[in-house]
Amino acid sequence: MNSYQITSIEKTIEYIEKNLEFPLTSDDISREVGLSKFHLQRLFRALVNDTLISYVRGRRLSASLHDLLYTDDNILDIALKYQFDYEQSYIRAFQKQFHITPAKYRKLKYELPIVQKLDINTITAIEQGMILQPKMVIRPQFYVQGIKDEVNHEKNLVEYKTTKMALEFRDKYLSLIPNKINEHIYLAIIEYMPDRLIRNYYIPCVETSILNPQNEPLVSYTIPMQEYAVFKYIGFHDPKYITYKTIVDFYDHIMIWKKNSNYNKEQPYHFERIDLSICSDTYCEMDIYIPIK
Repeated sequence: MNSYQITSIEKTIEYIEKNLEFPLTSDDISREVGLSKFHLQRLFRALVNDTLISYVRGRRLSASLHDLLYTDDNILDIALKYQFDYEQSYIRAFQKQFHITPAKYRKLKYELPIVQKLDINTITAIEQGMILQPKMVIRPQFYVQGIKDEVNHEKNLVEYKTTKMALEFRDKYLSLIPNKINEHIYLAIIEYMPDRLIRNYYIPCVETSILNPQNEPLVSYTIPMQEYAVFKYIGFHDPKYITYKTIVDFYDHIMIWKKNSNYNKEQPYHFERIDLSICSDTYCEMDIYIPIK
């Protein structure tokens, strides 16, 4: 990700903060910071798991807490200050966000979790895009079916074997797999070999509702229930143009995180996930699931 894109994200955050008390639309923000509305919407969905405008509303509601506690302004004035057209719309939004009314909060002074200003330091830039801080999830057992082959890391750097396997799977084998849950969710399992620093098995696959029978050259796997650290990559390009260099940078980042964390590796595999339905020729997201304990 180049410095312009990083600067654009930082500029977006600061522009929102400066305009919490003024009218603000996604068109205004897009025009001000020089990112398309599409990119802004996708980016904020990935960064905060919510829409851009919901983030703005959350920041406004969080800022209004100070007014409720430290001023004598009535609730209508506070609502209008933070761009709510009516007192009742502010009260409803406040109650939905904090599960308490503004008046009751002002009286009882509860401790509340706020929508924090997005921290740019949680984003790491790499060659083609950026990596977000990992989130921890528990994923139930699931089944996959796909193709499998050995990949030498050094050769892959020049021969792009994993990319070719992914395209071959999509074009030749995906339609042959029964019981698919969502054919737009691309998965790739990396199964470790004893000399994993030199080579591993690469398994492009799709999730299935049952464990399909083995049907050469297709292979089937049961992935057990497991806790994962999930790292998200965001790039402003077509997912098929994720380069091996980007993947290497991604894994270098993960290795540094693992070295500095208290988590241990749990299983001899990890997997990649791409939701192709939210990708385009100018945007992609990829999640890497690292089993941990």
